[in-house]
Amino acid sequence: MIQFALLAVLLVDVMAAQEAPVQPNIVLIVSDDAGWSDFGFQGSTDVPTPNLDALRADGVRFERSYVTASVCSPSRAGLLSGRYQQRFGHENNMKVGSKWGMPGTERTLADRLHSAGYATAAVGKWHLGYEQQMRPLQQGFDRFHGQLAGSRSYTPWPNDTKKAHYRQRDGDELVMNEAERFDWVTEYFGDTAAGLVRELAPSKPYFLYIAFTAPHTPMQAPPEDLDALDGEPSKRKTYRAMQRAMDRAVGDIVAAVDASGEAGKTIIWFVNDNGGATTNASDNGVLRGMKGSAFEGGVRVPMVLRWPGLAEPGSTFSGPVSTLDIGATVIEAAKGDAVGLDGVDLKPFLAGADTADPHKNLFWRRGPIAAVLEGRRWKLIRVGDAQILLYDLIQDPSEQTDVASGHADVVERLSAALVQWESGLTEPRWTADRKWLDNQIKKHQSDIDTREKERQLP
Repeated sequence: MIQFALLAVLLVDVMAAQEAPVQPNIVLIVSDDAGWSDFGFQGSTDVPTPNLDALRADGVRFERSYVTASVCSPSRAGLLSGRYQQRFGHENNMKVGSKWGMPGTERTLADRLHSAGYATAAVGKWHLGYEQQMRPLQQGFDRFHGQLAGSRSYTPWPNDTKKAHYRQRDGDELVMNEAERFDWVTEYFGDTAAGLVRELAPSKPYFLYIAFTAPHTPMQAPPEDLDALDGEPSKRKTYRAMQRAMDRAVGDIVAAVDASGEAGKTIIWFVNDNGGATTNASDNGVLRGMKGSAFEGGVRVPMVLRWPGLAEPGSTFSGPVSTLDIGATVIEAAKGDAVGLDGVDLKPFLAGADTADPHKNLFWRRGPIAAVLEGRRWKLIRVGDAQILLYDLIQDPSEQTDVASGHADVVERLSAALVQWESGLTEPRWTADRKWLDNQIKKHQSDIDTREKERQLP
């Protein structure tokens, strides 16, 4: 009788193990201020990104992928919360040392995944708050190796407490006893992330968030990367070398995943945080606008996903998607709590089970500029209180011709949709300086019609 009872218990345990969902590891990699065209998988011939190109060859490239803001901090708030950041007042960029940031009451993807049994770690740029309650360890991450500020020198800082927000941290502790111990910060981020993969892979499912500062200013690149590229010294050459260094660090992370024995159950998602910046020699190709703009060049970004067994390797997904969808998709895959997320689970769309587009509308607002995208065609931009722009992205993907005067019905419909979305938002908890607000208005005027003119408006 005892033997039968033991056998029954063993059978129950085996059945439970067979029915338990496989929770994938999740690696989310973010680059900073890169141009739409500045990757091999986006068609670049002068920016070498072989490791990201290989990731794309093994996965899916998103043709119409959007961030929730055209500048760093609010874009990351949307990405890591999985919600429109305007819902909690994180509408504008942050000054270094500001008391504002993503509130500790907001549930991040790390919070949700931690509750689902994940180990969680963040590496690199934070830029979501400097106060104690807004730092990574208070936002769901078990580990943090990176900086609180939005940018930094690529070479080591000395032991200088005045640079505390820029300096590297292990958790909440500043690495302050001596000068930082690495040669280039991009390499340090890659090595640290690869080490975490090797450490975490054998234990339990993990969520690893890696936010590179490259190719954000200051313009600094390892000498070996500069020497490997052709051309005379220039800002553009330095930018290309920064991209090359970042791609090599990505390759180290992917290699660690592949060597872990868990590549088959590891999602690797790569995305850029906003459009290419006016200050770093990036190239947004055919897209109008740059960082800070509601035009496509400000909010449409390169995105690649490697998910073994989901999408056809080397495929392209052409429907509009948002970085909000990253959260919804990985939380569903992890069997976590997806309540309150604004994104869409992309799995059925990528697998071909659902052939519709994931979104009817996508929305943006930052200070005086707001916008709404309807499907693949219509994009409305509201500039200040008086100006409405409308673009047909199918006929005019570079947004050169405002057609608002000829489509009053579309303007009315999209304006109403934008107002309805805004009714669910919170007032911004802080505002940007007047310079940045004025530049936003100027960026959307008809006379700013060349890249040279755009670069005069950071």
